[in-house]
Formats: sequence, structure tokens, C-alpha cells
Amino acid sequence: MSTLGAALRLLPRLDRRTCDLGDLVDAARLLVAAGRPGLRLVLDEDDPRHPELVVEEEERSRRTDLGDLAGGIVGSQLDLGPAGLAAALDRWLDERPVTDAEAARRGIAVLGWAGPAGDELAWQVAVQRRTGLMAWTPHPFTAVLDVLSVQEAARARAADVVVRCTAEGPVLLLDADQPHLATAALSAPEQVLARAAALGLRLSDGSVVITPGRPVAWAGQAVARRLAGETVEPCAVLRWRELSDLPWS
Repeated sequence: MSTLGAALRLLPRLDRRTCDLGDLVDAARLLVAAGRPGLRLVLDEDDPRHPELVVEEEERSRRTDLGDLAGGIVGSQLDLGPAGLAAALDRWLDERPVTDAEAARRGIAVLGWAGPAGDELAWQVAVQRRTGLMAWTPHPFTAVLDVLSVQEAARARAADVVVRCTAEGPVLLLDADQPHLATAALSAPEQVLARAAALGLRLSDGSVVITPGRPVAWAGQAVARRLAGETVEPCAVLRWRELSDLPWS
């Protein structure tokens, strides 16, 4: 094989991104030393081959093998220098479990996939973090009445979410800066119907096409079914009066 041919075969290996575990551990040490208000951060280095980062907040905790996290960082578009690794750890912190107190304080009712197979539409209490929405799962020891209180507060809070309504022919589109938040408007469907009427759409007998994480489409039943058939993503088509009957996850 020619020298040029050998060099060309090496290019894919030279281009392969790697995240040095030692560099990530150094970044985790800096994070733990700096701390975060309200969080307890621990770097467990008992096993040097599998150092673990732990975050605790009230009744919730999360533990991650930094080796596994390094693999995820390689697959992202983040820089692998100190700033990029710090950003990756900040994102990891943002994805920590939602506490009962945080859910009660600022949870918003949205629709998302739930169930064992992840294919059942359900209401969720979610909080907005810097990197997106995080769903709340009630703690096993949380009282039923407290869970109901959090859910009702989240449903009421959903009415304050800014959701844009636009008419696209016979279809009403609901969208938000954070697309998943568009479903928050469905917690008060009568208000959406009033906004649709102001735009010249009569949708009282219509159906809703819901693809969590995407804009919501509200249209007549035939149009809604056609829209659902054209999408390549999992979606659900519901009569709007069925929205309030969906379970909570």
C-alpha cells in the first residue's frame, strides 16, 4: 500500500472525537468545589476506573458514572475543552430529577408520552430548566393529596404560558418558544376555541393532533386524521373534549 493510501485509511481514526476521562474528572472537581445553591455535589473516586458524580437535592438524588457521561459528550456537539466539559456538567445538573417542592412551586401541565412502552399520552407536571423541560415523577412517599395539589396548581399555571395561535387554512396551529409547552394551552381548551373563533375558525367539533415536542394542530376531524397520517413521528388524535380525561403520569 502506498504512503498516501495508508494516510487516507488513518483519517477516520484521526478524526474520531474522544473525551479524556481525566479531563472530565478535573471538570467535575471544579464543579464540586464551586458548588451550586441548594444542591449537594459529591465526586466519588473510590474506583478510579469508574468515578461517579452525585447530585442530591432535598428528597431526590442522581448518580452517574463519568465514563458513561464521557461517551455521551463525545456524541454531542459540545467542545471537548474545559469550557465544553463544564457546559456538559451543567447540562447534566439541569437534567437532575425534579423535587416535589420545585414541582409545586413552578410546575406546568403539559402532555407527553408515558406508560411502559412510552406510547400512552398523559398529562405531566414539568418544570422549565435552561436546557429544556424536565418531567416530575411523584416520590413514592409523597401523599396522594399533595400530588393532586401539585397537579392542579400545574394545570392552573399552564394558562399563563405564552402559546401562539395561528390559522393555516382550516388548521389552528399552537406553538411556543419551547415547542413542548404548546400543549399547556390544552389544559384550558375552551380558551383555545375562543382564540380560534377570533381567527375565523369554528372548531367546536374538531380534533387535536398532538405530537409532544412539536406544535399542536387543531382542525376538523377529517383534516386532523389526514394530518396525522402524513406525519412520520408518533402522534395522537383526540376529540378536544377528551383532553381532560387523559390520566396523569
